[in-house]
Order: sequence, then C-alpha cells, then structure tokens
Amino acid sequence: MDLLGGGLDSLVGQSFIPSPVPATSAPSPTPAVVSSGLNDLFDLSMRIGMVPGGYVAPKAVWLPAVKAKSLEISGIFTHHQGHIYMEMTFTNKSLQHMTDFAIQFNNNRFGVIPSTPLAIPTPLVPNQSIDGSLLLNTLGPFMKIEPLNNLQVAVKNNTDVFYFSCLIPLNVLFVEDSKMECQVFLAIWKDIPNENELQFQIKGCHLNADTVFSKLQNNNVDTIAKTNVEGQDILYQSLKLTNGIWILAKLCSPARKPQLHVVAKCRAPNVSQYIFQVYNSVLKN
Repeated sequence: MDLLGGGLDSLVGQSFIPSPVPATSAPSPTPAVVSSGLNDLFDLSMRIGMVPGGYVAPKAVWLPAVKAKSLEISGIFTHHQGHIYMEMTFTNKSLQHMTDFAIQFNNNRFGVIPSTPLAIPTPLVPNQSIDGSLLLNTLGPFMKIEPLNNLQVAVKNNTDVFYFSCLIPLNVLFVEDSKMECQVFLAIWKDIPNENELQFQIKGCHLNADTVFSKLQNNNVDTIAKTNVEGQDILYQSLKLTNGIWILAKLCSPARKPQLHVVAKCRAPNVSQYIFQVYNSVLKN
C-alpha cells in the first residue's frame, strides 16, 4: 500500500513545496520552502533531556496454569535501541520437571517472528520460575488479523503444545526513523482526507509541553514543530510503524487545563484508533 503517494504533486505551487516521500522509508532531507510566517512556526529549537526508557506496559499473565497443564507464562514487550523483545516468565506449578521448550508465532499484521530460538534453562523444576528474553524481528509473513496488534503464540514443552494470544503495545512497533521535514509534514497532512482524521481527549493529564515532548520522543514519536497560540502549546508530530505506515498528529495543550487534545491522521484510518491507546498510556505513566 502506497501510504504517502498519489496526491503530493498537486500541492506544488502553494505556500510550500513538498518533496517526494517513499512509502516505507524516512523522507530525505529537503530545504525548507515555507512562507507566510511558517518558518517561525516550524523553528523547533528546543533541546529537551530525554526521559530514560520508553513506556513498558505492566506484566500480564498470557497463559494461565489451569489452561496449560500447570505451566504459567506471563510477559511484557519492550523496545530497546531499535530492537523488540518479548520478556517472559515461565513458572512450573506442576509436580514434574518441564523441558524441551519451543515457541512459534502465527502470521500477523506486522510480520513479527522470533529472531532466535527460545532459550529456557531446563529442567524447569516444580515451583520454579525462570525469566527469558526473546529477540523479535518484523521479517515474517503478514496476515490481516483483528485487533491489528494481536499476536497468536504456540508454546511447546515435554508435556504438550499450548496456545495463547496477547496484544503487542503499539509503541514497541514505532521505528526510530520517523522524522520528516516540516513542509513534507504539511503536504501529507493536507493530502490525507478529512474523513481519515480521528480526534480524542486525554483527560487528567497535568503535563507541560516539554514533558509531553520528552515522553513521546522517548517512544519514537518525533516532534516536527512546536508553537504557542493564545497560550495553548501545539506540537506537530510524526511516527512510523514497522510495516511502513505513517501517522501524523497534532497535540494541543490548553493553558491551565488538565487535558490534552490530539488529532491524528493516517492513510490507513483503522490504525489511528490505536494511537489514542499509545498516547494515553505513555503520557499517564
């Protein structure tokens, strides 16, 4: 799917000149050609210290022991230095040793597969818990599935094969190269149909614009520009998923109000609804 093409050429000759943007790679640097005061709007001079570590969802029990002959698996997903990990805890609640562990994923929306075999020190003796970290990549086959971040997993040991599903927090699927030039951002924003726009409120959020910038930047959401209109801070942001889909966002922080207003636009409108979950989780933790 060409997410950014077919329409940018028609914008040439307006107050800015967009550059061609590949569908699956970051835009090439282009000289800014912005008039009508937009140079000031897109002068992002702030340099804010990064918050250490991206957001990690709480650990969840993915496979209860009652459904897996006394094997319990809990876990989380993390993103660190460009790599995605599936961090799991295996607990043996049976009266026998467990050995010969292996794992396999069903085809999914993002082509997520293990990069290495599952390495669990065995035997896993009764009442013992062992932590394991599985490196993942997105080079596997794609398949349409709902919800789009659903991952179906099969785990084998010496007793049987067990199945479970879990949700990959979408922020671990954000890539590092989502920065784009301001005039390209403007062109794409205008070119995406209004019916693809999704608006939502994040209530009970007492963060200033600098903290919002840092939290989102640390989860690979790039801020293209920052401005202030009548006391309201506005951030223009871009992010890209591992399957090449871009999402653009405008985040408004009303003065003296504990809430944020976010407008998201994407060529694949069904993706935008998941952005609320990411923004809400990242900014409230």
